[in-house]
Formats: sequence, structure tokens, C-alpha cells
Amino acid sequence: MLWILAGVAVALLIYEGWTLATSVLVPLLGNPRVLQTDFHYYHEAAMRFRGDASRLYLPTDDVIAGFAYPPPAIAPFVLLSYAPLGMAFLILTVASYAAILAAVWMWLRYLRGHGHEISAPATAAVTLIAVGLGPTYMNAIFGQVNALVLLCAVTFITWAAVRPIASGALLATGIWLKIYPAAIVAAGIWDRRTWKALAYAAVAAMVIVILVLPVVPLDTYASYLGVLGARSDKTALHISNQSLIAFLERFFVDPERFLNWTGEQAITASAAVRAVNVMAAAAAIALLWARVKTNADAAVHSAAALIALPALIAPLGWGHTFVFVLPLAITLLVSARQSGLVFQLVVAACVAALMIPAGRRFSLIEQWPAWAQNLAYSRYLIATMLLIALPPQAVGGERDFLNSPSDSPASSTRPPMV
Repeated sequence: MLWILAGVAVALLIYEGWTLATSVLVPLLGNPRVLQTDFHYYHEAAMRFRGDASRLYLPTDDVIAGFAYPPPAIAPFVLLSYAPLGMAFLILTVASYAAILAAVWMWLRYLRGHGHEISAPATAAVTLIAVGLGPTYMNAIFGQVNALVLLCAVTFITWAAVRPIASGALLATGIWLKIYPAAIVAAGIWDRRTWKALAYAAVAAMVIVILVLPVVPLDTYASYLGVLGARSDKTALHISNQSLIAFLERFFVDPERFLNWTGEQAITASAAVRAVNVMAAAAAIALLWARVKTNADAAVHSAAALIALPALIAPLGWGHTFVFVLPLAITLLVSARQSGLVFQLVVAACVAALMIPAGRRFSLIEQWPAWAQNLAYSRYLIATMLLIALPPQAVGGERDFLNSPSDSPASSTRPPMV
């Protein structure tokens, strides 16, 4: 199963690498206006911010376009804005893939410390799968920062017990880049090892605000709260948005509204749909907490699920946001060998569903009823929900995972995963 998925990933990487280089990077290096990516919004926001800090958030921006990250997030974009857009995009692309590789290898090391034996070939296969997945490609081609945020989240989970100061600082950095890693705070409900690191994260968040004050004035934070308030009940109908809110709202519109990109898909989500979303988030956290209370083996799975959860519950869970699912997918891939065939097939199907970029359309699917189209085109959402719902698999050995160091040597004597 692992090598079949890795083989598909190699084919995808050949296509993705060629497309990214020839259709995005090279054209942008020659002419920054030849095409539009998300990175344009960040680069342009940094350029105008350098001239007038009060114009970081523009009232003309809608829920789909514009800069809407926390104020400190503009600092790295300000540095990139001194380079031409094409070169800045190239730097971010290289940094993103480096962050993905670092996050994958850190998570694999974390799994080894919790009893999983993962061979060098299996490490190579899992790495190929992670780098070739659709969300990873989408993150690069749109010029998003999710890979860097993922690395901050993974570092917090893997270092919390042994390097609380560094892990807390990185969690704060991730939250100030993109608010999504704040969901990881819920790990403190069941893992007391994170308490000290979470305290350091709170301190680090304030320190970061102070450090960037010469660049990012305090009044930008008030503007940011206004942006959050204005967008909190908004979503986008297009199938590139794989969030639970968008999925539910699509059942009430014709397929033309969510299949065709016009840039005008932003809507106000209904109160009922938003309530379901909040209840789903609470239920997911309660499930993860209950699992750890009854089964110490579930701690790793629950931590990975927390990293993935924002992609589901954020009103704008674009396809590239699902790069946060990588630790969860990796955890289940490396534990699948000790599981039954049905478990292996479900994991393989979920990972396969994440391989094709969200928003990619298929003529066969569009012959189906509207509800069936929504189900098929919401594959990232459904796959991630299944990966969270799957029961954690035992890794052998009686060990207290909540109280053992995250990088302690593995004690299992099972044969290595190949």
C-alpha cells in the first residue's frame, strides 16, 4: 500500500514540478502581472504597508481576496517585498518545501519515539507521499504560508515536553502567521506536558508583538479584529473551499454556483450551519480527549488530529490549508501495517483522495445529482474526517506516552515497516 501510494506520488511530483516551474515560477520571474496568485495579495499588502501602515487591511477586500493574516505576519512579507515579486515567490516556494520536509522528518522521529519502528525505505515512501499530496502542491502554487505554519505546529507538539521555551515560541510564531494553530491549545486538556510550553507560548506571543512594534504599530491589531469580525460569518461556495461550512452551504445552491470560479462566491453562512460547525469542533475535541483518557496510544493520533482540525472548521478551508493533515495521514500510514485490511484500505483511500488538488473538476462527476457532486468534490473534507474518526492503532509495548519524553528511543521489537 505504501509503495503504491509513493509511486503515484512520484508521478504527481513530476507533473507538479514541471507545472510549478514552467507555468508559475518562470513566468512570474519575467513578468509579475502575467498571472494572479494568492502571493500577489501578500506582496502588494507589504508594499503598501511600507508606505502607510494604516493601509494593511483594506475595507475593499472581500472574503476571498486581500491580506487577512494577523498583523505580525506582514513582517516576513515586508522582507520579501524588497525583492521583485517573481524572486520573492521563488524564495517562499523553496522555504515552503523545506518546511514540509522538516515537518515530515520531525513527525517521523516523534513517531519513532512513541514506539513506531519506521525503516529508511518507509521514511522515503512517506516523504514522497507527503511532498506529492495535492495540498502541498496547492500551497506552493498559490504562494501560501501554510507549510511554515505546519512546521511551527509540529515543532510544538514534538518539543513541548523537552524544550518548552522553544516550542512555545514557535507555537506563538505560527499563530501570529496564521491563527489556525491556536486549536493546538486544546492538547492541554489531556496532556499536562504541554502546560509549561503553552505558558511560554502566551509569553512569546506578547514578546513578538513588542519586537515587531518598530514595524507593526499597535493600531493595526484593532484593524485586524475588525477584519475578523467582518469575516467570521462569511464563507466561499467554490469547491476549492473544503471546509465543513462550505460543504453544508453547497447543498442549498445549484452546482453552477460552486463549480464555476467567478470570484463572487463569498456568502454569509447561515446561523444553523455555523452552529453545526461549532458543535462539530467541540465534538471532535471531546472525542480526542476521551480516546486519550482510555488509551494512552491515542495521544499521538489526537495531537495530529488537532493540527488538522482547523482545516475542517475554518470558514475558508481552501485546499492548500489541508497541508495541516500531513501529520495525521503520516501517523495512520505508518501504523497501518499492524492493522487489518479494511483499515489499510480506508487509510489508502483517504490519502489517495488528498492527492488530486481540490477544485479539479471531472466531467463524469458533473453528470451526477447536485448532492452527489458536492460529496465527490468535498473529498478533502470527507477524507480528513475519516482519518480523525479512525481508531488509533496500538504500536506494541506497555508505555505511558503522556509521560515519556517525545524523543525517547523506541522500545518495540516488531519488524520494521517496509
